[in-house]
Amino acid sequence: MGLKLEKENKHIQQLDRRQMLKKSGLLLAAAPFYFGLKSCVSGAKKTLDADVIIVGAGLAGLNAALLLEQAGFKIKVVEATDRLGGRVHTAKESDVPGHPELGGNGIGGGYARVLDAAQKYGVSMGPMRPRTEARKGELIYRIKNNFILPQDWPAHELNTLPEGYRSGTPAYVTWRHFGKINPLPKNDLAAWRDPKYREWDKSVYGVLKKEGFSDDDIKLVMGTNSSYGVDAQNISIMMYFQILTWIGQQNASTGKGGAIVGGNQRLPEAMGAAVNQDIMLNSPVKSIASEADATTITLDNGNSLRASYCLVTLPASALRHIQMSPSPKGMQQKGIQNLDYTPVVQLHFIPRKKYWEEDGLPPSMWCDNLAGRFMALKNDLRDPERVTSCVAFLNSNVALEIDKMKQADAIALVTKTLEEMRPSLKGALDFVYYWTWVNNPYAGGAYAYWKPGEISSFANKLADPIGRIHFAGEHTAVMNRGMEGAMESGERAAFDLMTLIG
Repeated sequence: MGLKLEKENKHIQQLDRRQMLKKSGLLLAAAPFYFGLKSCVSGAKKTLDADVIIVGAGLAGLNAALLLEQAGFKIKVVEATDRLGGRVHTAKESDVPGHPELGGNGIGGGYARVLDAAQKYGVSMGPMRPRTEARKGELIYRIKNNFILPQDWPAHELNTLPEGYRSGTPAYVTWRHFGKINPLPKNDLAAWRDPKYREWDKSVYGVLKKEGFSDDDIKLVMGTNSSYGVDAQNISIMMYFQILTWIGQQNASTGKGGAIVGGNQRLPEAMGAAVNQDIMLNSPVKSIASEADATTITLDNGNSLRASYCLVTLPASALRHIQMSPSPKGMQQKGIQNLDYTPVVQLHFIPRKKYWEEDGLPPSMWCDNLAGRFMALKNDLRDPERVTSCVAFLNSNVALEIDKMKQADAIALVTKTLEEMRPSLKGALDFVYYWTWVNNPYAGGAYAYWKPGEISSFANKLADPIGRIHFAGEHTAVMNRGMEGAMESGERAAFDLMTLIG
């Protein structure tokens, strides 16, 4: 009877915390929000707020927090924004029907840590929700002011790509060649950081020029709707080798991936609800100091916290706005200052009418203009054929160009571009939501990308501790990428800290 009551009380506590977490998004941005069922003050060191203070409540920070807490350590999490998840971010249903993903999207079958956390913390997996890849038969290209069906593209007069690269969506036709020349062992996910392959830490541009691509061809395949970086000259071919090796491992997995029912942000929210100690929202960090026997974290509001150690899980783009003492040195400093993140801007619309039936063209478009990848999303599990919303997903130089504008001007220009190239869209779209990762001070972009020479110079240095300051985050992961990479990095940092604290 006592055991049953204990389980029921624990369940009630978890429900109370989840309800508190759901309400946290309504809080004023200026007011820090605390949630936690227990004090975070270490019993052994009464002058400290925690054994470890974790900066950032994305997947890396939350995974580290849970592992440290489960091992019996006192932790406190500080988060600059009013929500959990970092770059895992789902639009609210009230903002965009079908609540599309603004950040982390697909969950592969090999995302062991993510899938385990989903099961452990009670969120359900559903089918994958494509965001920038249209279903078969639902995509048309808009290239050089011409609509071209995918089946017509290989022989089209506007297709000037070299022989062997004319078939397939332009942004992905180079991947086959990258796979053929990939020098990394298929079963070694850490090889991309091995100095023995440093000769391959060079630009994609040079590789494609040797294959006979013209500059216009390279701009089409690497500078238009490219998933990573900005252009071919500023991205390392080694990053693509890493991605391809990792994809091979994912494809070999027997696990079942997909998406979190209700949106992927439900996972970090459930993880946060499982943390029994303090998580402080709306609490940007101004400075972090490593001292002889403790660390001091000073918040923007002037308050300070002390702990034996600090774990920073922020992207490099956010970390460079925080003062650290001692300051990073050498290649680590270079990495923090120079690692960039893929620019992404999204404009979300609700279709008033079935414009694709009016003009007889597929509903989604891959465009070489300011419309980017204009995708008709089908995010209603009860009615999977219904278009719930449309998104103009912009990245590369297009995202940078749009993000420089005032938001109203950007919306007007993208809408005008859509309507002028496809008359059936006139009056067909209601704009509902704008999201940018570019000028987000806590992200600086959607996910890290490596420029030529960066992997061999500082990839192995970014996670090096600075005194009592430790680091995690997707950019420090070795074996995985994306959400699973973030989880991996938090796990690695947590185990390192457990060893140090003892």
